[in-house]
Amino acid sequence: MKNEKNIAFFNRELLAKYLNNEVNPIEKSEVEAWINQSDDNREELEQSRKMLDAVDAFYKADDFNSVVAWQKVKSKMHTPQLAVVHTNKVRREAISHFYKVAAVIIFAVLLGSAGYYFGFRNKVTEVYSEIISAEKQVISEYTLPDGSVVALNSNSKLVFPNKFEGETREVTIYGEAFFNVKPDASKPFIINAGNAQVKVLGTSFNVKAYPGNETVEVVVATGKVQVSGKTGPDEINKNKILLVPGEKGIVTGNGGLTEKMENNNPNYLSWKTHDFVFNEVPLRDVISCLENTYHVDIAMSQPELNDLKLTAHFEDKPIDFVLDVVRLTFNLELSEENEQFTFSARN
Repeated sequence: MKNEKNIAFFNRELLAKYLNNEVNPIEKSEVEAWINQSDDNREELEQSRKMLDAVDAFYKADDFNSVVAWQKVKSKMHTPQLAVVHTNKVRREAISHFYKVAAVIIFAVLLGSAGYYFGFRNKVTEVYSEIISAEKQVISEYTLPDGSVVALNSNSKLVFPNKFEGETREVTIYGEAFFNVKPDASKPFIINAGNAQVKVLGTSFNVKAYPGNETVEVVVATGKVQVSGKTGPDEINKNKILLVPGEKGIVTGNGGLTEKMENNNPNYLSWKTHDFVFNEVPLRDVISCLENTYHVDIAMSQPELNDLKLTAHFEDKPIDFVLDVVRLTFNLELSEENEQFTFSARN
């Protein structure tokens, strides 16, 4: 299954939302990254914008009868051409947006261009779903249609078909997720993550690919994972790397550089497990890890405190407990104000 086929309808949905100013920050970054990929994409955007303007004018005309027009469209369409995208995120379904989308289809049919939707020309037969985590929310477990299980870090999104068909199981991640893939040697599991592609048969691993980041990181927990750079939507870098447990792969730049190294961060999965191992780790790095996991703000009143080194192991402890251990270990003062914790040296 080609990547373009997998994400085509998803891009259409996002483009419609983008043109109607209904995207969240992650979706906005995704669309703008797609726009900047090529002149063709920018041309598609302008064509869609012009069609939307024409539809608005057409819809506002006094002699426009939406009921009659919609009946005409229904009589000329087949169900697969209007696949419904199901989403687990509760979002506002504005009536005005519905009529804009409907009017675009009506306008296309009246022009004799059935099957065109916001300028895209490929027929869509797949039905897609997405799971989205909020800014301070972690989705600890979600089961995909093939039985694979994924955990989603905060401010992330996973897009996948309602049914895996063809020779692969292909999904797209925006943000960070941990995958436990159900083994199926006949149907590889493929993850599109920014400028990288991850291919597995059955294993567990972490993928970090937030929009706007310069790198994509893959850390393997069990099994083997193949990582490749993507220099374009359908262009896979031939320089592939194979990762085994304890190794980390990094794809940098535009997908042209792929590196393999030992994973020296035992806390790469702390966002999911709340399990921390610190061995002579500077407090600046400890604080960064705690902030990313518990979604809190922690400050040091004296810069030199950042250089203090902590050795400790915390297993699924609340943030108050962890901070109190740090306070007692280094004989510090700890205060909280306006949802921010502050460490300071005792006088």
